[in-house]
This record gives sequence, structure tokens and C-alpha cells, in this order.
Amino acid sequence: MPHTYTNGILTFYEDAGEGEPLVLVHGHSLDGRMWAYQVPALVEAGFRAVRHDVRGHGRTTVPPEGYTWENYARDLAELLDHLNVERAHVVGLSMGGGIALQFALDYPERVLSLMLADSALPGFGYSDAIGSTIQALREAVKAEGVWPAFQRLWLTHPLFDGVRAKPEAYALIEEMVRGFQAPEYVRREGQAAEPQAAPAPQVSDRLGEISARTLVVVGENDIDDFRLIAEILAATIPGARQVVLPGCGHMVPMEDPD
Repeated sequence: MPHTYTNGILTFYEDAGEGEPLVLVHGHSLDGRMWAYQVPALVEAGFRAVRHDVRGHGRTTVPPEGYTWENYARDLAELLDHLNVERAHVVGLSMGGGIALQFALDYPERVLSLMLADSALPGFGYSDAIGSTIQALREAVKAEGVWPAFQRLWLTHPLFDGVRAKPEAYALIEEMVRGFQAPEYVRREGQAAEPQAAPAPQVSDRLGEISARTLVVVGENDIDDFRLIAEILAATIPGARQVVLPGCGHMVPMEDPD
């Protein structure tokens, strides 16, 4: 798997096909392998399909800090620089959608279009249920270790209900999560907290600035938070269009690859 240095870390990526570049950004705790169902079809359709392991995920470096939306976007920008890609279509699932949004705001001239699948939204006020899950994960990781905690609390979450019915796809989910080191959940003894910069406008407050053509995709059975985010994105990003995929939950690229 090729790799390069981006924004101070070693980033692993795959680059397939020729034509207009299309970047695929994976979700939290996963890695670039989640797009295995899409890449062959995209290449056949004439795209250059690029996917990478986001910092802290997959084979990419797991630094002790730097897990901000701005850093994720900069990592992607420097990866595209390495690949001599000036502009690309950007596709993101969940956390990957949040990265795509940040990238579109920080590097608007580099985005041909956005496709946001069951997207996160930096600055969105998530429900108490989501907050409780994250807090429980933090405590369980400290008490049990990363994999036991994520196996018990993360893979059993309703976010994965739809893909759990697809044995092959779910096995890949398990494999990716098993390799996740959860750096954002683990703070080593003696490690200082990351310095906090002065508050900046959140992505959620800047959606009206996005100029790229945008398609918002959401599974009809996704949890309430992400269905609400999809409605906000479609209503606030100028010219955005929303598609609701019937019978799908949160992991739409793996639940209904076609």
C-alpha cells in the first residue's frame, strides 16, 4: 500500500484508475477498505479513485495529538498535493463527511463536488444518547482495553444494525475496528491536553459558504441524529440535493453498495 508524509504524519493511501479524481473518506474507527465495494465500479466508470486511511486509523500514523477537523482536511490537501491532484470530487461517510465539509470550506477551489453520506457535522449538537455512548467508550477503553470496549459498546450500537445483516460486509467492519487504536479515547499518563486555539466559527455555522455541487445521502433507517444532519445539510448548503436510501441504516456504502 503506497504511503507519503502529509502534515507531519505517514499517510497510507490507494490510487486506482484514470480520469477525474474522486476521493473517498471513511468513517470513524474504520479505514479505506470500507470503500472496497465502490472502487472497482468507479474505476470502470472512468474515475481516478483515491482512498486513504485518516490519521489515527488503519495503517496511517497514530500520533498522540492533532485530531481536529482542520488537521484532517490539511492531511487530505497534502495527500492530493503528493498525487498532483488539483481538484477532486470528495465523498465522505459519517466522520468522512465531516472531513469533506471542512475540506470544502478550507480549500473550496479544490472541490469539484461533494457527496455526503450519513455525514457528521462539526459543531452540531448531538443527542445525549450519542454523548453517553462516547463517554462510556472512553471509560471502557481505560478499564478494558480498546478492542474489548469497542467490540462490546461500539459494534453493538444501532449505527451498525443495517450492515450487521450483511455477513461479509460486517466481517470487514469487525476487522477494521479490531485494528483501530482509538487514540482520541486514550490519554497516556503524563500526556498534556492538546492546546486549545481561540474559538473559530464551526462548520455548522458556515454551510452557506459552500459553493461546490452537493449531494446529501442518508439511509432511511439511520439514527435520528444523522437523519437530522442530512436535513440540515440539504436545507442550508446552497443548491444541495438530498436522497434517502430505502432500507438502509448508517453504513450505506456497505449495506447497499450498488
